[in-house]
Amino acid sequence: MSPKNADTMASSSAKKAYQSSEKENWPPGMKIVNGHLAHSIREQGMIQEPNRYGYIHLAGEFERPSPIRSNSAEKRKLLDELKTAATRLQSGENDVNRADVFDAFIIPPGSKEGRKVLNEGNYKVHVAEFDVVVLVECISPEAAMEVRGSKLFLQLKGILEKATKIVHCITAKNAKRIAEVDHDRNGVFLFNYFFAADVESEGAEGIEILLGVWEYTAGWWTAKANLTNSTPIQPLKGEKSSYSLINHCRWDRLIDVLPSLLFKPSLHKFVLKNFTANDIIAMPILYRLA
Repeated sequence: MSPKNADTMASSSAKKAYQSSEKENWPPGMKIVNGHLAHSIREQGMIQEPNRYGYIHLAGEFERPSPIRSNSAEKRKLLDELKTAATRLQSGENDVNRADVFDAFIIPPGSKEGRKVLNEGNYKVHVAEFDVVVLVECISPEAAMEVRGSKLFLQLKGILEKATKIVHCITAKNAKRIAEVDHDRNGVFLFNYFFAADVESEGAEGIEILLGVWEYTAGWWTAKANLTNSTPIQPLKGEKSSYSLINHCRWDRLIDVLPSLLFKPSLHKFVLKNFTANDIIAMPILYRLA
């Protein structure tokens, strides 16, 4: 194939992807950047209806994670205590499907554009650096609210509060999803904490834009970064949270995702540009099961 024909085919493919993304029904006010790089998760058959579960996301900051340094003895002790308490919660509360403890090992560098949005907007938001997370899955959002007030959960939460200075806790529901995240085996897990300026100012309309941008950019991850699952969680109405959406997904190995994070220019040109164009800041952290 001649270079000219290859360029023509690439251009045609990009145009088709852009036209496909334009046909989809995005929320009014959502800005689209570099649509020729889009990959539709709907056309890939990679989106499902939200699940029925409720979640409690409990996170704390104990020590800065490092991919080359082992956890301190104090951190290992904390994780052991949390795992024991999570096991008691799962076995003691009938409405709890599972309770998993996650240990961060990499906080990827945030986008310069995102930090610029925070600085220019003077937004009072804590930049997420949570190295410990407990995710409790319940049979429903209503059940999650009840479990959050239970003695066993408060004991678990108390362990983290006693050990850390910064704790963030919300009850949540699944907003959209690609597929369920497998917690039965270890791997590389992502919690991506999204701050969206429009959610505070525009309420429901801001949430719809945030979810639209999540879906719009998710196709890049499924097409370019080996992603096969994702269950983003949205705080329930009335919850006070710095983060309007927390995406959660998993890869088998670090090699499955790290090259995409480090070496693919379209991550910046498409994914991050669409976030910041809509005043959304992504704060991703990579974890393993504790």
